Order: sequence, then structure tokens, then C-alpha cells
Amino acid sequence: MKWEFGKIWELVKNSFTATLRGEFLLRLRFDRWFLHIIYFFVLCTLNIWITLEIEQTMLNEERNKERLEDLKIYHAQKTCELVSLDRLSTVEELLEKSGSRLTVPEKPADRLK
Repeated sequence: MKWEFGKIWELVKNSFTATLRGEFLLRLRFDRWFLHIIYFFVLCTLNIWITLEIEQTMLNEERNKERLEDLKIYHAQKTCELVSLDRLSTVEELLEKSGSRLTVPEKPADRLK
């Protein structure tokens, strides 16, 4: 049972041409397993696709967490500024600095009939 180089070359050549023609799996009798192969391919593709979607979602979540932290800091700063402007004395000082003639009313507003 000696293998000759010519027979091995012929086997490789036939396998290569069968692969190019799409007959290789049929020669190996994989036609009965064709649906299982397609099913396996679909499952692998779905697995890869879902994994990529999960990674993209996690990346978006990390970006949103960073943005939320920045917005929390911005909100705290604006709240602090508004609290400081809420004092009547601060408002009067700002009006005087801007040259406004508005002042605190000395008597309550009258109701017109």
C-alpha cells in the first residue's frame, strides 16, 4: 500500500476542483447534514451579532454615565448660583450695578377695578 506522488497530486487536484465547483461537501455525503450546517451557521451568526450589539450598548451606557456626571456637576453649579441670587439684597445690588431704577416696592400693589 504504497502511496505514489501522482495519486496524491490527483487527489489534491480533484479536491480543489470539487471545492471550487461546490461539490466537495456532496462528495463527502454532507448533503444529509445540510440543514444542520445551515442552522449552525445561522446560530453562530446570531451569536456574533448579539455580542456586538451588547458591546455597543455597553459602550453607549458608559458614554451616557460620563455625560450624566458632567450634567450633575453643571446642575449643582447652576443651583448654587440661583440660591445665591435668591437673596433680596443680592438682587438689589445687581440692579444698582446695572444702573436700573427698579427698587423694592414700599407698599403693596393696588388692585384696579
